[in-house]
Amino acid sequence: MNNKDFVLPLTKDLLKYHTRWNERSLKPYTDELFDLWAENGIDGLLDTQLQGPTLTRFGIIPDDRRSADRIIGLLPTYKAIFNRNDVQVYRADGHIYIDVPWQTDQVYLGDILTDGEFDRELSTPQGIPIAIGMDIYRQSYFEDLSQTPHLLVAGLGRTAFLHGIIISLLLSHTPEEIELYLCGQRRSEFSRYSEIPYCQISSDPAEELELLEDLQAEVDRRYTALFESRCRTIYDFNRRAGLMKHLIVIIEEYSNLAAHGKKRTASLVTNLAEMSSACGIHVIVCSEKSVYFRDIRNSFPSRVCLRTDSIADSYVMIDRKGAEKLGKKGMLYYVDGTSQPPYLLQSGIVSVKEIRAVVSAILDNFEDPSARVKEPTLWEKLFAR
Repeated sequence: MNNKDFVLPLTKDLLKYHTRWNERSLKPYTDELFDLWAENGIDGLLDTQLQGPTLTRFGIIPDDRRSADRIIGLLPTYKAIFNRNDVQVYRADGHIYIDVPWQTDQVYLGDILTDGEFDRELSTPQGIPIAIGMDIYRQSYFEDLSQTPHLLVAGLGRTAFLHGIIISLLLSHTPEEIELYLCGQRRSEFSRYSEIPYCQISSDPAEELELLEDLQAEVDRRYTALFESRCRTIYDFNRRAGLMKHLIVIIEEYSNLAAHGKKRTASLVTNLAEMSSACGIHVIVCSEKSVYFRDIRNSFPSRVCLRTDSIADSYVMIDRKGAEKLGKKGMLYYVDGTSQPPYLLQSGIVSVKEIRAVVSAILDNFEDPSARVKEPTLWEKLFAR
């Protein structure tokens, strides 16, 4: 098969998405809040009423510190008003926010990939967007690997989050453009992608460390090619001199690699993160516990933090507490590498059935069984030594 004839699957044909979201009238609740605050001598402006897929947020700007303290002290009453024990009250951005997780809508990956922003990200010549999540405003967020080439992910539910990233890439780029290296502690996690010729899968930490070393050599080779062709980046090279694929490495559990040599692993990962951004090699490193990231986090300004086990883990990822209180259904904090505070988002789930449908649609491009034979890659060269 000629890669130029490769047909990308249509997202709307394969992934589930909402045609509308449930709306709940907030007026009865705001009336109760106003009455409660008036009874307690609280002055302030209720300027935020937002409904997202699984969370409703009320935000009040208190007139003074005394009112702010009283608003926070009424948490037990808020739980009674909303008939929920998981209501949260906290300060942020000059507001006191009341978060009520009473909705039951789950965000699907299809919701994020079909909202138009994904296509706009792809419309740029070098865009490589991956789905991160959707906020309370129902705005989708993406990490463009062409702009911020690496990502750190920690917390419970990271594997489900990674499936969203992988499907984002498979639905938007051909084998002429990308190659995926999926390193998982359980080979079965990524086995659904094993038939795709441009997906390489491993569950052996020793082999994965050797792959990282091979990628170091690949970085040197690519920069030599850029220098000789007088190109600054992979995008200049692909436009003027030839074809250089984006290599995307996903490490599902960093601690497995660190167990085979903490300093060696940290050195390999940080060197790749710091040196490979312009030549099209991208690293997505994950772990359930972010404590393993203390030595490498400064090389990853973009980070995703799902629910953590402790406040300490939350601080490692987002420099503040809060991630330890995140709910289920893919709630996460996203740090985009700027000075902005972390974004509270909900990642999109993708079912096993949907993954199989995407893989099947991709394999339809390889009707001839012999065409599914994988071309030699860095991974095969590694095993051939």
